[in-house]
Amino acid sequence: MGEPAAFDGGALLVLEEHLRRELSRIDERRRDLDASRELLARLTSRALGAHELMLEPIADALAPAVVSRLLVESTGLLRNYVLTVVEGPALDEATMRANEDRIRRGDDQWAIYPASALSSPQGQRWMSGWAEVGEVQRILPTTETEFAVFGTAAVVALAGWDDPSQGYAVIRDPLVVRLYAAFFDLAWRHAAPAPVVGREGNGDPKLVELLELGLKDEAIARYLGVSLRTVRRRVAHLMAVNGVDTRFQLGWALARRRH
Repeated sequence: MGEPAAFDGGALLVLEEHLRRELSRIDERRRDLDASRELLARLTSRALGAHELMLEPIADALAPAVVSRLLVESTGLLRNYVLTVVEGPALDEATMRANEDRIRRGDDQWAIYPASALSSPQGQRWMSGWAEVGEVQRILPTTETEFAVFGTAAVVALAGWDDPSQGYAVIRDPLVVRLYAAFFDLAWRHAAPAPVVGREGNGDPKLVELLELGLKDEAIARYLGVSLRTVRRRVAHLMAVNGVDTRFQLGWALARRRH
């Protein structure tokens, strides 16, 4: 009876030793993989020309100068993903002038705005002014962050993805710049063309786009510069033309016509 117990005990000791050695090998392999991953990241970044410092926080006082310099020195498409037009590092007169000069010299500028920008006179003036300079604009229902991609040179973005209180930072790593550009391009494909500012008797006020953005009648009236009654009359006319009885049915009918 003692021999099986002795055998089982010996077998357990062998298994425990085997397990210890395998765990040690796994730990060593994990360290090798971590080192390889870190080395690969460094080599990839250097091959792409990345700077040693990946993210450079911008002091509030220096932000306009940093943005102005990037506007002057960078070339190619400027992608601007807007969270608000009330604050930011590009709202001073000198920076805005550099931005206008960049567009006029032939570098395209695309901007995505939140729908809320259409609901305030300040937002309307801002979008109208940049549209006149040549900015191509689209609208999303909401934007959760803010950044600008200066060609392939750099990104100026919120230091905290959705927290403006953390300020802004410059990112120069080419791979990260490309990722921000890809994020913008994906959002651009899903955004709606921004309505053109118009008055009641001046062309198409783009009422359909505003309706599809889900804006309330009051916001549409402020944006178009017409009365609330006029907006409701036009919506009623669209419903009659499309043979529907509700706003939901109107949205479905307009979407079906578009496709």
